[in-house]
Amino acid sequence: MRKICIFLALMAFLLVSCAHKDFCLHHPHEVKLKVEFNWQNAPDANPQGMCVFFYPVDGGDPRRMDFKGTQGGNIQLNVGKYHVLTYNNDTEAILFANGSFEKHRAYTREGNILEPVLGSSAGVPRASGTDEEKVVITPDMLWGCTSLDVEITDAGICYTCIPYNENKTQQQVESEEYVITLYPHELMCHYSYEIRNVQNLDKATQMCASLSGMAGGMTLASEELFTNCVTLPLEANIERDSCRITGEFFTFGHHTQNTAPHKMLLYVWMKNGDKLYFGEGSEKFNVTEQIHNAPNKRRVHIIIDGLDLPVSIDGNDSDWELTVDDFEEVFEDVLM
Repeated sequence: MRKICIFLALMAFLLVSCAHKDFCLHHPHEVKLKVEFNWQNAPDANPQGMCVFFYPVDGGDPRRMDFKGTQGGNIQLNVGKYHVLTYNNDTEAILFANGSFEKHRAYTREGNILEPVLGSSAGVPRASGTDEEKVVITPDMLWGCTSLDVEITDAGICYTCIPYNENKTQQQVESEEYVITLYPHELMCHYSYEIRNVQNLDKATQMCASLSGMAGGMTLASEELFTNCVTLPLEANIERDSCRITGEFFTFGHHTQNTAPHKMLLYVWMKNGDKLYFGEGSEKFNVTEQIHNAPNKRRVHIIIDGLDLPVSIDGNDSDWELTVDDFEEVFEDVLM
């Protein structure tokens, strides 16, 4: 009789426990959400993967999901309200800080002027007036976008997306299906430059350049550029057949509120051992107007026409080992 009572008591406890599990009043429901990427605003994009951050509107840590390729995928997510941020997760040069949706930032590490050539550049000349600018490396390509006021309920999903266009027209989406479509676009600017009609280019062994007055990063939620100015170290390619020096790079761009000029300097190592730099005090190396007046702010091409590299007086043009010593300034634009 005692065993029967114990058995009945255990069965009653289990039934009560099971009945309690049927009422999940204190736990948020989860749904299976499909994340899709529409690449109409960046048809040539080729990231290896994308990450998506779901920031709860009421606060708390974001939920991050990573997807291979460009198609997206499925995730399990609690019902609730979110702001969504996405960008490619295969960058190498870009650093991120994500304390909140509004402060999720992209930037790059500090570098040095001669980084494209050497490891250190202590004492290397800077463009006048830029000594206070931090030197940071150039970023790689970043594609991304945001989606605001995402509300996931038991009945479906609604959200605001902003397809990239001149007017940034918001689109309201409501659906009984748990699908969110994101529209990434290019967040970086592509700059290129060429120095044409370079004389005695065969006497040079190595070069690099710098560009001042650029933005050092971006707040991703608003796509606002940092207001502080930085100097970027740039690679310089010697094209002897065409007598040109060329380069290209990605950059966050130019903040329109900044009034600091954009100055380029060119650092040159000659075969005879001379280390020269060009551009200080030369108006054609002040490329401010070319950047500000570019027809496409995300596609800027800088042209500097004419540069004379000096010829060695003693004729000693033997190769030499690259080291950092004092650079000699070469003045241009001398009117005779």
